[in-house]
Amino acid sequence: MTTTLALAAWLRALPDDELAAVLRARPVRRAGVSDFFDLAEALLDPESVQRALAPLDRLRLATLALLGVAGGARSTEWITARLGEHPATAGTTAAAVRDAVDALARLALVNPDEDGTAVYDAVTARLTAWPALGLPRPAALLDTSPPTLPEPLTPDGLSASDRLAAERAFEAVAGVSELLNELGREGARELQKGGLALPAAKRLADALAVEAAVVPVALSVAARAGLVAVADGLWLPTAEATAWQHGTTADRWRALAGAWRDGLPRDVRALFTARSRSPWGESLRAHVAWLYPAAVEETEQRVEEHVREAEWLGVTAGRSPGSAGALLLEVGAAEATAAMAARFPAEVSQVYLQHDLTVISPGPLAPDVEARLRTMADLESRALASTFRFSAASVDRAVTAGETAASIHDFLAAVSLTGVPQPLDYLIADAVERHGRVRVRDAEEGQEGRAVVRSDDPTLLGTIAVDQSLSSLRLLRVDERTLVSRFPRDVVYWALSDARYPVVAEDASGALVTPQRRRIAERTAAAATRDNAAELVARLREADATESDTGEQWLARQLDQAVRARQTVVVQVAMPDGRLVDYLLEPTGIGGGRLRGRDRAADIERTLPLSSVKGLRSVD
Repeated sequence: MTTTLALAAWLRALPDDELAAVLRARPVRRAGVSDFFDLAEALLDPESVQRALAPLDRLRLATLALLGVAGGARSTEWITARLGEHPATAGTTAAAVRDAVDALARLALVNPDEDGTAVYDAVTARLTAWPALGLPRPAALLDTSPPTLPEPLTPDGLSASDRLAAERAFEAVAGVSELLNELGREGARELQKGGLALPAAKRLADALAVEAAVVPVALSVAARAGLVAVADGLWLPTAEATAWQHGTTADRWRALAGAWRDGLPRDVRALFTARSRSPWGESLRAHVAWLYPAAVEETEQRVEEHVREAEWLGVTAGRSPGSAGALLLEVGAAEATAAMAARFPAEVSQVYLQHDLTVISPGPLAPDVEARLRTMADLESRALASTFRFSAASVDRAVTAGETAASIHDFLAAVSLTGVPQPLDYLIADAVERHGRVRVRDAEEGQEGRAVVRSDDPTLLGTIAVDQSLSSLRLLRVDERTLVSRFPRDVVYWALSDARYPVVAEDASGALVTPQRRRIAERTAAAATRDNAAELVARLREADATESDTGEQWLARQLDQAVRARQTVVVQVAMPDGRLVDYLLEPTGIGGGRLRGRDRAADIERTLPLSSVKGLRSVD
């Protein structure tokens, strides 16, 4: 029998860090846990055992079922041999069994010692009760074969899958790039309960030109790659995002796909890798249901999250891994990227400038060219042939960032396949001439409001004053050339810029400044949180230390537990001549300084002085 007594002794002997790890894996209510016997009872409570059993995979459950039938401690070799005799676990290696046993021990579901591994009686009892809960019988955990693995794709099917996967991979890279641009322009609010605020989700969906349901997938992929993070309740780009955006399409996909692979939980990664050459779909769901029989819905949801990301990233296409996806799972991101990059369209460094002020890219633009172009033109549509558009506001934005008419013209002349159209030349010249007609600075002390808006063009200032898109600024007319707002300078500046007015910001001396709109999510150390497990360990050790040096209190609790459980134990007794004798005893009571019990070996009642009892251990 492996009961509370054995578990309490095992817990007491663990190092503090290992004991704390057990408590993190198996949280218990601290109330009522004053010593290791209380802790063992809490861990072997039927509901606590069920919570620990539910998320286990079939190998771990089958190991528990096998040990429950064995009824005692068994070696790794014995467990491996017996598991190999059953359909559900045929072919299980000794290494896999050792991993399973170690995991079960860390969950306090089995008792490991020099004689082997034994399952606790309470765990076997719970597994035996599973049919009443609509869960598999212990025997079924061993005897139900896994679903058949579907056949790999045909060469033609794989070729089609690879083409579709490459398209999706390219779109995913472009989507994350747009996500970073939009979050750099304005962060997205994260709700306290998790998930994006609805307005932020809609805004990001529009920026990425996708359905709102895709936004969390893109955000998760970017977060795994360390490109976005939450700061002060807002999703923002990280410092690493800028370098990523200047990489090639292949390098950017490698970062995203590699982070996805590295972020897979160990069991999910093993599941995907085993099916790297086979379709997923319904067969994957069937296998998950077989592999996690007590947590089918929860595990399906967990796996589905990674499946959605794989499909969006182009690791899979139609829920079947392509050639690059298979290499990613089997080997790594470098090999997968080499296979994927061969199917990407070639990047271009030149564009067509049109008379209608649009820019057409005949292919995916080289990152450095696109980054520069986007400082002076707005993206209208993104595809293999993306479209940008120049406007007075976009050119004004570039001039604010430090461009001049000459630098803009030189750049466009270098990248254009059609020269610089005359309408675009006029637009640039006009925008540069109009630049700075509206100036914003902080209000001086004693001056009304927090920001002052000035212009030498009263008509333009009047237009700003009545512009309904700026009503939230609460602009007030002071005179024909001055407006004031109760909002800070930078807020007013960006509102006017977004409304496409030729605005510049000034400092107190009148010198031009460029407010930084792009906020970065700084990497900070995780805030210290209360470690309930470590606190409970410290409390248990403190209580244990108050016992007498001879361990009399510990021995008394062991005996009391054995009496209450009517558990047969080995009691070590010191004889008058100094010998130590072991009795196989079922304790029946303690009183008057004596221990009473039934000697199971001699089949007689014995009464022993407690002062002579030197030790006690459980019997398997």
